[in-house]
Amino acid sequence: MVRRVVSLVRGAPVALRGVDPVLEANAFAVAEAVDLAVVLAGSAVELALEASEIRPGETAGVALPPAAYDQDLRGLLESGVPIYVDGEDLRRLGLAVADLVEGVRVVDGGTVARVLRGADAVLAW
Repeated sequence: MVRRVVSLVRGAPVALRGVDPVLEANAFAVAEAVDLAVVLAGSAVELALEASEIRPGETAGVALPPAAYDQDLRGLLESGVPIYVDGEDLRRLGLAVADLVEGVRVVDGGTVARVLRGADAVLAW
């Protein structure tokens, strides 16, 4: 039984964390019998930027690994997972379609609503 699951990501990565598990969790769904779609809205549209890598750092003497969201998105896209970005939020943040990872779909609010309504489950991050 294939389940339609939408992962709705609304927040950008937290500055102190080198790795954000939001996109990593979606990779596990690819291995299961899940028809996954990812919707990036709000400040999370920044996760779809080309070269959106957070460099490795250190906090309180603990090394933080790099996080490369553009690479995570490419992996999901290559696995057949559609990635949708809310176009209104993209414009509100002063970003352009040309700034995004190739293959990411910029959509309007109506399309986001249809994707969410068509899901059996929505994971909100």
